[in-house]
Amino acid sequence: MKEMPIFEEVFNRLIKLPGFGLKFLVGGLLSFVPIVNIFAFGYLYRLSRAVRKSGQPVLPAWHDWSGLFLDGLRFTVVWLVYWLLPISLASLIALLMPFVYLGALSSIFFLTSVLLSTVLFSSALYRYNMQKNFKDLLDLLLIIRMTGMEMPRLILPGFVFIGFLVLLQPFYGFAIFGGFLLLITYTSLRYRSIEVNPSVTF
Repeated sequence: MKEMPIFEEVFNRLIKLPGFGLKFLVGGLLSFVPIVNIFAFGYLYRLSRAVRKSGQPVLPAWHDWSGLFLDGLRFTVVWLVYWLLPISLASLIALLMPFVYLGALSSIFFLTSVLLSTVLFSSALYRYNMQKNFKDLLDLLLIIRMTGMEMPRLILPGFVFIGFLVLLQPFYGFAIFGGFLLLITYTSLRYRSIEVNPSVTF
């Protein structure tokens, strides 16, 4: 993979990997069912670590299901704090905005919050993967700084992720799994290219 990955190239390489269709199908189906979706989260967690280690788009095998569940719990912690919680708060604020005559802006506010939470989550996941220490998730300013460094490059995959959620809403399991699969692969490659550059630090 070239030093600075390009989103379109990462997307094309990812979907052309051997076994992509079957692995995507399994992950998408698992993502429909609460609790069971932790296995899909575990797969995404392993994906993030594999991409960071190899510097290439890769698709881990579906195996070691007990380990997948534990990895899914690790992913869930980051997901809850940096994705679901901010979006839930944004949803609450958007519901209250009409009461202060800002109802016309509520949809824009909410979608912007989803976009920012999505890219912030991907930064937090990469930060956690660097040392597998949950204490690193407490350094919010560092994670915000990481996100700010890459924000111009992360906006497009963030919008693609939102597009998956909106356009594939009836098939939300595939939308969530596929969106995170692409987002995590790309952002992991971007941050890895920074991490291995001795002139740049997070």
